[in-house]
Amino acid sequence: MTAARLSVHDLAKTYDTGTRQVHAIDKLNFTVEAGELLCVVGPSGCGKTTLLRSIAGLLRPTSGRLEVDGQPVDGTPPGTAVVFQEYGRSLFPWMRVADNIALVLRDNGIRSAERRERVREALDQVGLADTARAYPWQLSGGMQQRVAIARALAYRPRLLLMDEPFAAVDAQTRADLEDLVYRLWRDLGVTIVFITHDIDEAVYLGQRVLVLSAEPARVREEIAIDLPAERDQLATRADPRFIELRTQIQQHIRDSGR
Repeated sequence: MTAARLSVHDLAKTYDTGTRQVHAIDKLNFTVEAGELLCVVGPSGCGKTTLLRSIAGLLRPTSGRLEVDGQPVDGTPPGTAVVFQEYGRSLFPWMRVADNIALVLRDNGIRSAERRERVREALDQVGLADTARAYPWQLSGGMQQRVAIARALAYRPRLLLMDEPFAAVDAQTRADLEDLVYRLWRDLGVTIVFITHDIDEAVYLGQRVLVLSAEPARVREEIAIDLPAERDQLATRADPRFIELRTQIQQHIRDSGR
């Protein structure tokens, strides 16, 4: 699996509500290098999810363009998978875990033997090898989100888009899932764009953090996360450099809302 390089050029999205136009994002320009983990933060309601859904091809941008490995893309970039916040809505409760994961593979014409192997491999990668026959409602929220991640991994994406995927779980589960994503990113080398409202999470996970302004979202700042590659929930968050970066990003977000 070769990671994708994503380029966003003058991307804009305007909604027409019937009474007024809402400019959600405006002239966004940035690049995500192949194999990079980029976190995106910004004030509440600034258009982070609109940005991700536009990249995913779920919303049609008003203007601008996307390029993957230098080639223009209209719609969903090739080799893209998405993990959403609402894991409960993205999994079918009447289907077993293995069938939930295999569904996207079947829709992409992958034969049954390979589907079974990919499901097994993906569940093993997220630490749920023994849950294939379970139903989603039999699992905890954190385990259900792991299933959603496994489904994305089974597709073997070159680009993984994650929209505040841990916002609905408790603090300890969130920490475990952060470590899971970080390990998977390092092991698999996939390109990840990770949307979050949590500044600490962005600094902990990212190689780089993109700070968006208040609506309409524009790129306010790009901050390189120069922390050691090995991350630990206790040691990394206690690192003085972690605290400096978190404070720097928080200041940018606060200033952008004024």
